[in-house]
Amino acid sequence: MQTPSNDDHDETPTQPQIDLAMLFMTDLHVGSERLYKVKRRGTSLNLRYELDGVMHQRSYLSALSWRAILLFALTEGKTVTVHEMDQPGRYQRLFPKTMLRRLQWHARPNANFPPVARLYDPNSKAVMLLTRNRICGHAVDALHNLTDGGPVFQPLWISDIMALRPMLGIELFHDEAFSATMPISAYIEAAAITGRIVEEPELSALPLTGDVSRLATQPSSKAVRSVFDQACRENPALEALRGLTIYDDYSFV
Repeated sequence: MQTPSNDDHDETPTQPQIDLAMLFMTDLHVGSERLYKVKRRGTSLNLRYELDGVMHQRSYLSALSWRAILLFALTEGKTVTVHEMDQPGRYQRLFPKTMLRRLQWHARPNANFPPVARLYDPNSKAVMLLTRNRICGHAVDALHNLTDGGPVFQPLWISDIMALRPMLGIELFHDEAFSATMPISAYIEAAAITGRIVEEPELSALPLTGDVSRLATQPSSKAVRSVFDQACRENPALEALRGLTIYDDYSFV
């Protein structure tokens, strides 16, 4: 999967640059802390990936480590293909190719499609509803309930989702029976009203009006923002993307 570079410093941001800006503006929080702050000591994320045709196998102690490597590769226009994450076969089970294709089909501006997939942890109340992908399939938009403050709608690196099992013991599974009929805006509106992720058929019984409030999202860390600051210095056109949120890519706001 390749993200084109912007060597000529074209002033018009590309979709991958927009996606990266959104990912820089927020971090995955579990409970009240960022994922990499609460990970269990000594845990790591195993990856096997192909970078410009060369296979690599690594074990990263921090979710940020892989994110930094991926960011460098993508901004350089390199092709990155992930073959394994975490345990052998788990990446393909949680993100099968058919699901990734549907997420890619939803990756268009001003959309409001039903969620494509539901991920859940049978040993907790953790739930994620996925709507579309970003960065050529390396990230997804998700409505989830991992944060103490209530449901959050944000773009997430797939590597962060995969890291939840080895680093925190949150083992998500792909809900094979999930089939949504209502758009993601209905789920977000219901989450704002109830403070939880409401699913069908309960969702259709709520008095939804179509007035979708933005759910609170925790900002990214200073370290993550500094990477975006550096990118803005190298390409001033990116400065216009500062403050961009996931809601700017959907038609219901």
